[in-house]
Amino acid sequence: MQGWVSIHRKIMNNPVWQDPKILKLWMLCLLEATHKEHEQLIGKQIIKLYPGQFVTGRYALAKAYNDGAKKSNFVPEVTLWRWLKMLETHDFLNIKSNTKYSVITIKNWNLYQQNEQQMNNKWSTNEQQMITNNNGNNGNNENKKITTNNNTKRIIEFWDQNGFGMYNTNAKEKLLMYVDEGLEVDVVLRALEIASDRNKTSYAYVETVLNDWSKRGLNTLNLVQAAEAERERQKQQQTKPRGGYANKKPIRTEKLPEWWKNSEEVFKEPPKDNRSLEEKKREIDDLLKQLDEPSIDEKKQAIEEKLKAFREA
Repeated sequence: MQGWVSIHRKIMNNPVWQDPKILKLWMLCLLEATHKEHEQLIGKQIIKLYPGQFVTGRYALAKAYNDGAKKSNFVPEVTLWRWLKMLETHDFLNIKSNTKYSVITIKNWNLYQQNEQQMNNKWSTNEQQMITNNNGNNGNNENKKITTNNNTKRIIEFWDQNGFGMYNTNAKEKLLMYVDEGLEVDVVLRALEIASDRNKTSYAYVETVLNDWSKRGLNTLNLVQAAEAERERQKQQQTKPRGGYANKKPIRTEKLPEWWKNSEEVFKEPPKDNRSLEEKKREIDDLLKQLDEPSIDEKKQAIEEKLKAFREA
């Protein structure tokens, strides 16, 4: 690509000058824009481009932006597109998109193609002016203007009132781009609340939370709350003691003696004796007589004594 563009010194008073990455994106847009009217083939469609316009997309823009950069300086396509939308919000350019590509139109393109004298004659304080000097504070502080509506005003107020950095206008502008990309205002506020509760009052932390939700499609507060509830449920499930044999106390069992198996027989009530008293008495007398009779041992001893006496005779 050949040709050149003119840059006015007043860009040094512009917020993009304070952020080298966004400044690089703005320079890329100026250098990508065509200098003359021509037709360009996009896929199977021919489109007509006018001076100050160029065709791009998220991935094409990221490729051109990151070409030759160190890996540590790479900027994701979603972030670049958010910055591009921010430039559109502040009247740097206009974006007209369809499902296949986007046509970027640099506003006031003629200002970047004229010589310095022409530019000085035509430059006005309303063109691409985003900051004003605060003369009442010796010129040391700057009051930066951010266009907000009633919804996004809530984000700015929360940011300013919770220690994120009242004068960090660049971060607030980036934050508002999430709303432009489809996130609910309440989703952005929820991310700010989480960061504030964890004492992580920095844009980088909030950006990490919002990028994670965006990738997961959590673009409404209801979806975010449902995801948080599910995460809490899983957390409690992991800390809850698991069931099973390992967490149960073993039940002590004693081996029963053999007689217990026949306990019914052992403890069975004896049968009733229906005999008469005389019959029972005769049975007792017979037992007593048997006790009076000599035992076998006594009989054996008596026989041995008789045999001994016989031998000695």
